[in-house]
Amino acid sequence: MNTIYQETIRAVSNGAKFKIDFRHRSLKINGTYVIRDGVYEGELGVPPCTEDEFFSRTEELYRRYKHSVPSERSEGKSRQYFMALPEKDLNDEDMLYGERRDKAQAELELYILCQLLGGFRWRPETMGRWFWQCKTDKDLVILREWVEPNNNQE
Repeated sequence: MNTIYQETIRAVSNGAKFKIDFRHRSLKINGTYVIRDGVYEGELGVPPCTEDEFFSRTEELYRRYKHSVPSERSEGKSRQYFMALPEKDLNDEDMLYGERRDKAQAELELYILCQLLGGFRWRPETMGRWFWQCKTDKDLVILREWVEPNNNQE
């Protein structure tokens, strides 16, 4: 059985447009909701994990996204949660072997969304009050409001 994650990545690889909204826990593919306000049919395809596993996998997906090869379509997206390197800053290996940016972006964002839907919770004592920042790549930041959209920390 194909999962939401597998089907989404396959669709994006084949040219589908996608939009992920962490705050509203939603995923649209070609303008049609697959996940809306956290409600979906079928299997997500991303098993829940520990905090360490979550950050380890997110760091790997982010590294792939950051060094991915941009296209006109990927550069035209209105909302990007994460920053990738501009084409001029990619090295030869990135240009030869890097993934397509839209696919890498979908893999990263959908992984995080699936973990949020699977019960991932913010722990201020280990993640920080407002955001978590990767120790090895300071460009990778996860905001608390993505995990807890209605939490108004003072």
